[in-house]
Amino acid sequence: MRRTSSIQEVLASFATNIGGKSEALETWTEYLERVAWIKVVDDSVKLTPLGHAILADLSAPQIESTSEDSSEVILDPSDPFAYVRVIGALADIGEGLLVDPYFRFDQLETVVSHTAIRRILTSKKIGAPAISQLELALAVFDDSQRPEVRIANELHDRFAISGGDKVIAIGTSLNSVGKNLSIVVPLASVAGSAIRRSHEDLWAKSPVVKPKAARGGNSGSP
Repeated sequence: MRRTSSIQEVLASFATNIGGKSEALETWTEYLERVAWIKVVDDSVKLTPLGHAILADLSAPQIESTSEDSSEVILDPSDPFAYVRVIGALADIGEGLLVDPYFRFDQLETVVSHTAIRRILTSKKIGAPAISQLELALAVFDDSQRPEVRIANELHDRFAISGGDKVIAIGTSLNSVGKNLSIVVPLASVAGSAIRRSHEDLWAKSPVVKPKAARGGNSGSP
């Protein structure tokens, strides 16, 4: 508090010395309300639609790249941002297909919130209880947010496949990022095309996981 008062006194003195007018500084709350990021109602502070948009943009994971194309990303267990880096790589795919044989419901919220991926292919390897959890988790999201999830009989590797030409290989499932050294690497056009064809065929013949509201609950976002 003493430091703040001193700064205000210096600014007031500076304004006076140059012949200007000294005015009380805005509080952070006053400033954020003036620029329409927040709204103060009955002594409570709420984000405006603009504030929500800015917060979402600031919170979105970013992936470092040395060129316009995706480059290799090392997922080092000692790196506290390893999970952020792989989510950033997925965000770069756009509205694509995520292939992960061990994808479970606890990765769903992050993928929906921070990427544009709308299709997820997992496998029976996760087991019946995990598939049931996915059904319940999908019911939480409304139609505009909810990705389509399908279950393949057999799946081995992990890929993110864009709607365009981009395909990346992911060395580990999302639930294992940060546990073992791994890598995210873009595939050359020939390999990428082969991966795309095989997994689009697999997607077409895999059954859909249907959202199922919990007993006594309602589907859709609260």
